[in-house]
Amino acid sequence: MEKQRIEVNHVFKSFKEKEVLKDISLTIPEGRTVAFVGPSGGGKTTLANLISRFFDPQSGMVKIGGVNVKDIPKEELMNTVSFVFQNSRLVKASILENVRMGKPEAAREEVLTALHHAQCDDILEKLPQGADTVIGTKGVYLSGGEQQRIAIARVMLKNAPIIILDEATAFADPDNESRVQAAFSKLSEGKTVIMIAHRLSTVTNVDQIFVIQDGRVAECGNSRELLAKDGIFSRMWKNYQTSVQWKVTKEVQ
Repeated sequence: MEKQRIEVNHVFKSFKEKEVLKDISLTIPEGRTVAFVGPSGGGKTTLANLISRFFDPQSGMVKIGGVNVKDIPKEELMNTVSFVFQNSRLVKASILENVRMGKPEAAREEVLTALHHAQCDDILEKLPQGADTVIGTKGVYLSGGEQQRIAIARVMLKNAPIIILDEATAFADPDNESRVQAAFSKLSEGKTVIMIAHRLSTVTNVDQIFVIQDGRVAECGNSRELLAKDGIFSRMWKNYQTSVQWKVTKEVQ
């Protein structure tokens, strides 16, 4: 059995009176990169949260490596699944200490290697004490994209085999976005990766896309297959392309 294979079997999830997930079943083989896309409020993040067991389904089952996540000890599950949120928060401490939270016993050299792989060299170069600079004090503040890269370094250091990226380039400017994307590529090597994405350009090369709409898997396949279907994903792609062109035209004006 693949140790990092994820299976979602007939899962239902409601919040108060609202049914958010309705009989969802899907499988993510070990080592694959998949994306959850779809309209806002369709259930993408809820589904990811069930996999990391932020909460449990009303019925149905989520398994990792053939084991119900409810039967995996909390510490083990935390070491198995890492989350990168769209607004990853850093604490008021040095960059080194922020990254080391991913693996408290890590040596300084390990932390610096993680920062390098997460494309943070330019951040460290401009700061007075490099990795020992305390952020959030004396005017030392980082942009959203820079904070994101340091959060990625933390996840790299932790080295969990399953990574969930929740719209993780949402706040990055173009320069930061290309660096964040490069950091993701490095982070994803040899891992099972789930991307929750609104920016469709980030999912064109994933192994499989699950279109989540109204709490169900409406379509699945790679981007080429889904565009050929001329269904929901194809419409989303056309809308996305139009919005990007509109934005570029507006900036040129």
